[in-house]
Amino acid sequence: MSDHVFFDEALRRAAEIVINAPLPEGVDQPLLIRDILGRISIALNIRRSEHEGVVLTLQSRAESLGAFAASPRVVCADDFFDAPVLFQDPSIIQFSVPRTELSVRLLDRQVTGQEWLVRPGDLGQPEVPRLVFFGLKGGVGRSTALAILAYELARAGNRVLLIDLDLESPGLTGLLLPADVAARFGVVDWLVEDAVGQGDDVCEQIVSTSPLSANLGQEIRVVSAIGNGDSLYLDKLSRAYADVSQQHEVRTFSERVRHLVEIVEAKEKPDVVLIDSRAGLHDLAALSVGLASTAFLFATDAAQCWQGYRSLFAHWQSRPEVARRVRERLKIVSALFPETDQASRGRRFLERSHLLFTDTLYDEVAPGGTEAGDSELFNFDMENSAAPHYPLRIKWNSRFQEFDPLQIPSGLFGEDDIRGAYGEFTDGVIQLVEGAEA
Repeated sequence: MSDHVFFDEALRRAAEIVINAPLPEGVDQPLLIRDILGRISIALNIRRSEHEGVVLTLQSRAESLGAFAASPRVVCADDFFDAPVLFQDPSIIQFSVPRTELSVRLLDRQVTGQEWLVRPGDLGQPEVPRLVFFGLKGGVGRSTALAILAYELARAGNRVLLIDLDLESPGLTGLLLPADVAARFGVVDWLVEDAVGQGDDVCEQIVSTSPLSANLGQEIRVVSAIGNGDSLYLDKLSRAYADVSQQHEVRTFSERVRHLVEIVEAKEKPDVVLIDSRAGLHDLAALSVGLASTAFLFATDAAQCWQGYRSLFAHWQSRPEVARRVRERLKIVSALFPETDQASRGRRFLERSHLLFTDTLYDEVAPGGTEAGDSELFNFDMENSAAPHYPLRIKWNSRFQEFDPLQIPSGLFGEDDIRGAYGEFTDGVIQLVEGAEA
C-alpha cells in the first residue's frame, strides 16, 4: 500500500487535526492556510511562547499530511508582524470538507479559481436585471439564445445592453455588429487602456447599436470583446487579465471588469443587461456569474455536462456562505432540446437536474421535519417550475444552424420560427425579469 498522501486526502486530515486540537479554553478555532501548491499550515491565534506544548503536538500530528505539509507546519500570532491582517483576512471561509461532517476555517491561496470563491458581500444585487449566459462548453447555442432574447426584449420596449465577456472566443461582434457599425474599442481595449489611465477615453467609443433592433421599440446596444478591425487583439488579451496598481492601490482584474460594467450601465441606462460569459471554469466565467442577478446555466443531457456541473456545485457546496448566495441566482437551461422522444428525454433531464441541485445546493429536508421549519429551507419539489433546477427549454431546429440573427428584420426568420424554438425560453426569462422588477 502506498504511503503517499494525495491532495484530496490532505485537507481532510488537516481538518481532523485542528478539530481535535488540544486548545486552551477561549482560543479561536485554528485556521488552515493552503498555499498555491496545496500545502497546508495550521495557524493559531495564540503566542507560541505561552503554548509550546500545543504547538509541538500539532506539529507532530501535521506530519501525517505528507508532501502537503507546509513548512513551517504550525504558525502562531507572534510569528507575524501584524497578526490581525492574517486572522481577519476577508478571504477566510468556513469550508465543509467533501464527504465528511467536518467544517474548518480555510484561507485558500490559488493561482486561478479565486473568483469561484467570491464572498457573499461581493454579490450585491445590481440596480437593473443582469442576465448572464454561462455554459461549461461551447456549441450549445448560448450566443444565439442571447441574440434572440435581446430581440424579444427590445421588441417588448426594453432598452437592452449586451456585454461580451467571452474574451477568449468573442462572438457578439460578428453575430450582431457588421463591421461598418461596430465600435472602435471593445472590453479588452478598455482593460489595456485603463491600466495606463486612459479607460475614460475608451468608454466614449465602446458601445454601438445593433441593426437587429431596427424598427423595434428600443435599441439593442452592444459592448463587444474586440474592437472594430483590431489586428492586435491577442497582444492586448495577453495583458488584459492583469491586476494593476493605481493611486497607490492594487485593483484586481475582477474589480476592474465590475467597474467597467457599472460605468457602461450608468452611461447607457438600460432596462436589462445581457452578459455572454466565457464557457468553462475559468475565473472570467466565475466573475460573470458573480455579476448576475440571474445566471442561466446552459446544459445538454450528456454525462460530461452533468459531471462538470456537479464538480462546480460541489465546489460551492463546500463553501456554504457562498453557496447560499449563489444558488438563488441560478436557472438551468435545457439547450438543444431534441425533436424526438421529447416526453421521456424531458423527464430524464428534469430528474437529473433536480438530483444535481438536491445533492449539492438545496438544503436537506430531515425525515419528519415540521412544515414550518421546512418552509425556511432552500429546497424545491421536482415539479416546481419556479425552482432553479427546473429547465427553460430551447428546442433544436435545423433552421437555426449557422444562424444569422441580423436576418430577422429582413423577414427570413418569422415569428413562428422564433417562437417554436425559443418561445419557452424567452417567455420564462421575461417572466423572471418582470418578477424581479415587481
